[in-house]
Amino acid sequence: MSVKNLSYICKLFYESFKIPVTYINEQDSVEFEYGSYYIKNPFYTSPQDFYQQINLTKELVHFPLLSTTTYNEKYFMIQVVDQKQFNGTIVVGPVLPIELTGDRLQALVHDLSSQQNIREPLLQYYESLSRISSLSFIHISMNLYYMLYQKKLDPAEVILNNKLVGEQILEIEDPNITISLRREDVSLHHDLMYEKKLFQYIKEGRKEEFLKAYKLSPERGEIGVLSKKSQLRNRKNIGITAITLATRAAMEGGLHHEIAYTLSDLYIQELEELSDIKTADTLIEQALSDFAERVRKNKQQKYSKPINMCLNHIFNHLYEDITLSRLANLVEMHPNYLSTLFKKEVGLSIAEYIQQTKIEEAKSLLIFTNYSLLKIATMLKFHDQSYFTKIFKKYTGITPRKYKNSSGGTFE
Repeated sequence: MSVKNLSYICKLFYESFKIPVTYINEQDSVEFEYGSYYIKNPFYTSPQDFYQQINLTKELVHFPLLSTTTYNEKYFMIQVVDQKQFNGTIVVGPVLPIELTGDRLQALVHDLSSQQNIREPLLQYYESLSRISSLSFIHISMNLYYMLYQKKLDPAEVILNNKLVGEQILEIEDPNITISLRREDVSLHHDLMYEKKLFQYIKEGRKEEFLKAYKLSPERGEIGVLSKKSQLRNRKNIGITAITLATRAAMEGGLHHEIAYTLSDLYIQELEELSDIKTADTLIEQALSDFAERVRKNKQQKYSKPINMCLNHIFNHLYEDITLSRLANLVEMHPNYLSTLFKKEVGLSIAEYIQQTKIEEAKSLLIFTNYSLLKIATMLKFHDQSYFTKIFKKYTGITPRKYKNSSGGTFE
């Protein structure tokens, strides 16, 4: 990419977001910049001071680098690379955290400036900067990266990659500490079975079922009051709790713990910055369904396309008779070859996998409904109740009735 074209993209980006954009070439010289009329940080007496604060590096990375300076400024950097050759760095920023206003800003200026004569210039500098949430800033960095490289990024992956290169970009409270400080009981105070069902859907990556249950459920029970002074604060606290439980469910479903924790951090921080209940409710729903979707995609990535097609078909037709020939026709393979491939990738035969999946569904029905054993066996196409009991005990070690009793339920 020529410098002229790069300059055009950066100018267009600046005009769109009104955040300063600077291009620093491989000799550490400023090639061009937009937004240079902004007031400068009085602490930076040389370009080297600035480069050191933002951790400017020439070590090649293939994602936006995020940086927070000693002075609470936020930047992101995107390297300009042509055929693995480093040509320079686009630096975007500074911006400030969205909450850094009023008394907080005055306190920061007081803490940073020991000399009285620098306080007013520093305050003017801070007041000239845009306030942007961390999640929005990451999305903005993804926008510019796509303009340059046509590569789709994921915000959780961006943060995880930054953590791997040693950047400390998110200064947020640990969600577990947040919950410990705000409440003793992490239950949502909904009906317990309803709550278990929601997080079971997340664990299994069943986004559509989760959304249906979340939006169309019957009366969910009384929601706990986690703040007596503010309905918005109350809703945020409930959301923090739900996101934390969803994080655990997603990890149990196989989502990498760093991705799960990073998503939790992002959503909780974004939730804290909202100012109305409706938007908070929308974000909570988005966060929980995002966890379910990521678990689903993570499960699919482990297998080839034909096996994923079989798994999806089994999942969607679990209450029907599913045969090897039916699956073989679906993926247009010889039954023997499909059986071998399925066992190689999944570790179970097709028959074993179908049985195991039906037993997992039966466990949910035993917990979340009052259906009789006969009804559950019939629904899941077992030959009879005794055969269902035999297979259930094979995979769980106990009978369906004992499993039901252990969950505190009763049959109809």
